[in-house]
Amino acid sequence: MNLRQIEIFNAVYACGSISEAAATLNIAQPTASKILKHAEDQLGFLLFRRVRGRLIATSEANILYKETEAIYKKIARLKHTANSLKNPEEGKIRIVSVAALSIEVLPILIEKFRGENSSAQFIYQTEHFASMMKILFDYDKELGFALNPPKMDGINEVKIGEGELVCIYGNGEFDHMPARLKLEDLIDHDYVSIEDSGPLSELLDLRLQEKGISYQSSIITQTYFVARNMVALGSGVAIVDDVTAKSNRPENVNYKGFNPPIKYAVKALHLEDRVLSAATQKFLKFIKNNFKS
Repeated sequence: MNLRQIEIFNAVYACGSISEAAATLNIAQPTASKILKHAEDQLGFLLFRRVRGRLIATSEANILYKETEAIYKKIARLKHTANSLKNPEEGKIRIVSVAALSIEVLPILIEKFRGENSSAQFIYQTEHFASMMKILFDYDKELGFALNPPKMDGINEVKIGEGELVCIYGNGEFDHMPARLKLEDLIDHDYVSIEDSGPLSELLDLRLQEKGISYQSSIITQTYFVARNMVALGSGVAIVDDVTAKSNRPENVNYKGFNPPIKYAVKALHLEDRVLSAATQKFLKFIKNNFKS
């Protein structure tokens, strides 16, 4: 079977009809029927039988599908990558960022940029760090924004700013303490932790290990934003990035940094082998000149 036959076969298998498969692949039904029939002739056995108007896969087709499914997915991914590599329309900027930067910082910068560049169009996605990197490597977005990302092969980094991890607390719990806290000050307090929060989690864990400190958590959230909301509801204290701490925080939530500070870098990321569009390059330069955590 050639790649085209595999594509048609898998689409028919998934859809249960040639017409639906043809529509999915954006080809004419007679073309799909012809390719499928040619594949059956080459294989020497039927792939589908028609029962009450529906195509039912034969036992041979079931086996064949298991072998070709991965190939079909790679074909679909290849098509998606090829489409993503086409020159973007003038002014179109495809970006992805971690959630912390999507609460307030990047939306404000995007609107400011659009105020100076009215023709700019943004395709903007928010993801966890690991998912964000997959999107970049799949050529789906041109530019990513992350907090303290690790060095990665094939990725160019552009530092656009820095920030620090801070303690957020509610109801004036640490108002009487110095302007900067020690990690030890959080011991014996109810602690809201963030599950697998990527590079920032690794940064904090390293500092806690150096101090020999561990916190007991009764609540574990998926994002810093949710952790901040739990703190606002009285669930305890949490350690988050200062971008999240400052962004639209509830009135009863305050924050303080640590002594010594736990600093992180804010970086823009893009593939080494992908030349950024003129619009994206212009936006990146704007971000470097205007970013404030």
